[in-house]
Amino acid sequence: MDAQPSRRERRRLEIRERILTAAVSLFEAQGYEATTVNEIAQAADIAYGTFFNHFPSKLDLLRELSDRSLREVFANVEEVRKGPGTYLERLVLVFEGAARQAEEKGPQARDLINAMLALAFPETAVSDDRRMRLLFRQLLEDGRAEGAIRDDVELEVLAEVVVGTWYAMFLSWVHDDGYPLRDRASATARFLASTLAAAPTD
Repeated sequence: MDAQPSRRERRRLEIRERILTAAVSLFEAQGYEATTVNEIAQAADIAYGTFFNHFPSKLDLLRELSDRSLREVFANVEEVRKGPGTYLERLVLVFEGAARQAEEKGPQARDLINAMLALAFPETAVSDDRRMRLLFRQLLEDGRAEGAIRDDVELEVLAEVVVGTWYAMFLSWVHDDGYPLRDRASATARFLASTLAAAPTD
């Protein structure tokens, strides 16, 4: 059995969570650049210096929020992978679900995501990209195992197409206020599904 965290550790985690929650609320309300560390500390009900016991800078805090967003994407894809339906139906669900969640967070979420992309740490960008490619490759492997995915193209190439489309769709949404994310996600995923589908057998 894993040891329970000490009271001090629980307190540390609770304060860290308060900082993150306060930061998200402020970033979404007034933008990342306009938000100061002092405002975050006040909203989290901590001393200014306490912030730096948990995050070296506001940028490091943003990195943590970006990591959480990625983990949320991974968790959602894993949930869909384990659910019912064919591979192609699950691919559509992944795209539609991510678009729905992004839009439900409101217009300020777009600005927060833009800040995450613009200020991403170069040393972790490659790792994040590899994680995304592995995630979608696993989804494609499911489809190949079902016989639902074409076998005349390498999985790595197919994963490149899916991930590239995913990024392009969300970048368009981030930079275009009028971009119809949910509609485009549905149409894009259905096009990918038909393009990736194995040829029908006679």
